[in-house]
Amino acid sequence: MSGQRAAAEPYTTQFSTTVRSVDGRDVRLETTYFYAESGGQPADTGRIGTTRVEDVRLKDGEIVHELAEPDAVREGQSVLCTIDWERRMYCMRAHTAGHALYGAVRRLFDDVEYAGFDIGAPDGDLGGDESVRIDLRTDAEIDDATLADLERAVNRVVWDAHDVAWETTPADDAVDRDDVACDARSTEGLAGDGSGGTEADRLVTIEDWSVTACGGTHVRNTREIGPVTVLDWSNPEEGRTRIEFGVGPAGIERRGDEKRAARAAARRLGVGVEEVPAALDRLRETRDEPFARDG
Repeated sequence: MSGQRAAAEPYTTQFSTTVRSVDGRDVRLETTYFYAESGGQPADTGRIGTTRVEDVRLKDGEIVHELAEPDAVREGQSVLCTIDWERRMYCMRAHTAGHALYGAVRRLFDDVEYAGFDIGAPDGDLGGDESVRIDLRTDAEIDDATLADLERAVNRVVWDAHDVAWETTPADDAVDRDDVACDARSTEGLAGDGSGGTEADRLVTIEDWSVTACGGTHVRNTREIGPVTVLDWSNPEEGRTRIEFGVGPAGIERRGDEKRAARAAARRLGVGVEEVPAALDRLRETRDEPFARDG
């Protein structure tokens, strides 16, 4: 894990510091709360002084800020830095929602492992038509009914307002705990050099729900996540299941579209929304009856 200050203090979005080095558009700061892309979470954007920060990445263990213009600041200069709050908060919500979803998955399936996570990051408005994904290793059968159960469980966690906390713990302790979710990248970062807990990792805990090894940014309480909409599922490879979900605008738009479609189908069939599947089955049977008699 990266041990980034942003993960420890995700609500810090403005700070003063000193420029340590400048290499064209690449800037290193003495102290930074910008989040560098890591663990499936996109980088923060914002400004250093008056110049736009377009990307933040980890390079040789250091955080490098890529500015929109070369040599816009100088070494030793004191600067006021501002992080784009809308983008940061969206990522905090999406990342915490991923942990809440995995907690629901572990309650629905006996044999499942965490296998990856990714927050979509378009060039424009985060959230737009993008989705967030969580990958699982499981042989369990997943269908539309399962997705509905997952969505219901996650939104219940949001409604119940579980506290979210993060802490640093000895790496070996985290690896050995059965309740801690780790993907392959997390396990590599936690394993250390085998000398017995010389490295550490950040654990994110949703009260009474889930514990995950994660160096991303998160909200303090699940109520800050807002509505979550499970969008779809797929099997990108054998033994791997991908669940996509929307948080914020993407989820709200999708839910509205599906509700409009369901209500339109119900009106055309002359039934309630919950009776649409049975009505379609009856319609199919009626359509197929002449063919059955002819056979």
